[in-house]
Amino acid sequence: MASSELQKRRLEEYEMQLFGFHSRAVYATLQNIVNERICSTIEKMCETIGKAYELNSENLSVLETNRKQLEKVYFKRAMPQLENIKNVVNKYIAVPSNVLLEEDKHQRIQYSDAEFESLNQRLKDLQERAKKATILNAILKEELQILEQFPISEGDVNKMCDVIENMKCSDVGEKMYQLVEDYKQFSTSLFDTKKITTKMKYNTVDNLKCKEFDLTVISLHENVSKKKNRGRLAQKLIPLEQTTSKCWWYFYY
Repeated sequence: MASSELQKRRLEEYEMQLFGFHSRAVYATLQNIVNERICSTIEKMCETIGKAYELNSENLSVLETNRKQLEKVYFKRAMPQLENIKNVVNKYIAVPSNVLLEEDKHQRIQYSDAEFESLNQRLKDLQERAKKATILNAILKEELQILEQFPISEGDVNKMCDVIENMKCSDVGEKMYQLVEDYKQFSTSLFDTKKITTKMKYNTVDNLKCKEFDLTVISLHENVSKKKNRGRLAQKLIPLEQTTSKCWWYFYY
């Protein structure tokens, strides 16, 4: 009921904009004309009866009561006809659905609920893009102000662009392959579960001849060499595994 009344008021507003009046006002005017005609006719009839029969005050009072009752009867009997008049008014005093005012031309295109939701989503996306564009514009303005403080000539920029464009990237495929192989070997040796002793760690040369010497013997040998001055002995001594009284040495011949 409320929705139909709201729709009716919207139509009346549109009729008012197009015609200058609406159907409800026309029907109310016609209803008043009919009611006034009924009342005036009954009133004239009562006056004629009172004058023709020269009624006294008591009879005039009864006639007045009958007049009011007669008006009610006529109003009640006129309601079906007034309803027909109302339907005729609503039929002819109405704006067709395909007629639009100049300010409502945009309503020519109608959208379904799904299309409206799609348009609403597009509007939100455009608003988000506009927001991002505004932020980007502010950032670019800030960067432009910074660049204006440190001016760079156009020639320098073009020169740097030419250098960048003329740069050639060498093929690093083979080097990457070799790097992977080296990494595999390194990781294998690094994370190998085999225990590496001190001797294996320093004795990296295969088939290396090693001898066991007493430190006192080596000291005596050095003293004798100094005294006899027999030349220099080309040797390189590298400690391997030290104990309380002895030490392993690499002795290269």
